[in-house]
Amino acid sequence: MTKYEAIFRRKSIRRYREAEVDEKILEEIRGFGKDALGDRPDIAVRWKIYRASDRSVRGLFQVKAPYYAALYSEICEDCYIHAGCLMQQLVLHLHTLGIGSCYQGGARLKDSREEGMELMMILAFGWPAEPLERRRADFKRAELKKLVKVNGPLGRAQRKLLEPARLAPSALNQQPWRFVVTENRIHLFVRRPGIVGYDRQLNKNMFNAGIVLSHMLIAAEEHWIDLEYQKLDSIMEKAIQNHLYAGSLVFTGTVGKA
Repeated sequence: MTKYEAIFRRKSIRRYREAEVDEKILEEIRGFGKDALGDRPDIAVRWKIYRASDRSVRGLFQVKAPYYAALYSEICEDCYIHAGCLMQQLVLHLHTLGIGSCYQGGARLKDSREEGMELMMILAFGWPAEPLERRRADFKRAELKKLVKVNGPLGRAQRKLLEPARLAPSALNQQPWRFVVTENRIHLFVRRPGIVGYDRQLNKNMFNAGIVLSHMLIAAEEHWIDLEYQKLDSIMEKAIQNHLYAGSLVFTGTVGKA
């Protein structure tokens, strides 16, 4: 199974067996990202793995799992988008190995200090004690017409990217993103947070945008679609209702028409 195929099968796992994950896989996680797709590969990140026996992870709605992967990043522009993009690729990679996972948005670490870096997200993972996959019909997601505004015809290439984007997971399945599609671009927007906890919620929404971005980049690679992720000055100050601009996928090759 490929990461692209995993997009259409993977689900969050909340029950795990107490079986050991091979140390080679744990080492692969600690170094994950060297060959991953991403918007900002220049951003420094660091992975740490904690075992349940360490009792280092705690917090609201914590899933009890034998392992937890914590992703740290330097703080800079797009760091949360990059972190979401990177962690979702790890999630899909683990799925191809038969390993389940679940985002821990409400969890925290007993000691989250990491010099020059900030904790982005914690991921529970391990061998599943429940079905690892679901059918495509079991995904509870909004229809594309509720997520996408199209200026012009929707081509084949755009459709191949937007359906995997629609299936992306998000906190509480809120899908806090919207897309504006033009002939050779897909613009990504995220929901504007409320006044209370604005920065914290914006960071979460940008992390979710990174998850969506990972699905689109993986789909582009699968279908041999040439594109680049960019922040366009012409769009920076634009907004759709209650949403903020997060970036654009710009097609650099021939875009198929519907």
